Amino acid sequence: MNEANFWQLIETAWSVSPELNAARRLALRTNDPSLLESLSYELTDVIGENLRQLLQTLDKAALTAFLHHMEEKLYHIDRQEVQQYTDGSDDGFLYCRCFIVGMGEAYYNGIDSNPALATIDAEAESIGFIGYEVYLEKFNESFPRNTVYCIESGSNRKGW
Repeated sequence: MNEANFWQLIETAWSVSPELNAARRLALRTNDPSLLESLSYELTDVIGENLRQLLQTLDKAALTAFLHHMEEKLYHIDRQEVQQYTDGSDDGFLYCRCFIVGMGEAYYNGIDSNPALATIDAEAESIGFIGYEVYLEKFNESFPRNTVYCIESGSNRKGW
């Protein structure tokens, strides 16, 4: 699994729910904070379940690679300049970063290059942790977290 496959899994999770995907595309065009906030609930529930089903089809190597990509993406945007536009608490900021990744590559890249585009308190905790849950369910062992990147807020020393 490479980065393109990682983003494709997230896109596929959205495409399984066409009405929500249409709302997401509108949100990507308009950056409407109220629409983005409402999508955070759907991202946690509906899209998260879609992603779970997709991840359950992966073998151990592919799921491991997916998790490493997720951790890298969350780590990369663990920066003070992003945090000031999303949420103040450590856990809240992590969940906001999960939302940013869960919205897909275009949204992620937009926030990465211009953090002022982020929406405060738009969170999707489950997106960052679904892969760990699937790994445990499939392989009856916990995924060894933080072996490459730590997702905890404040762990990207360059960003703070």
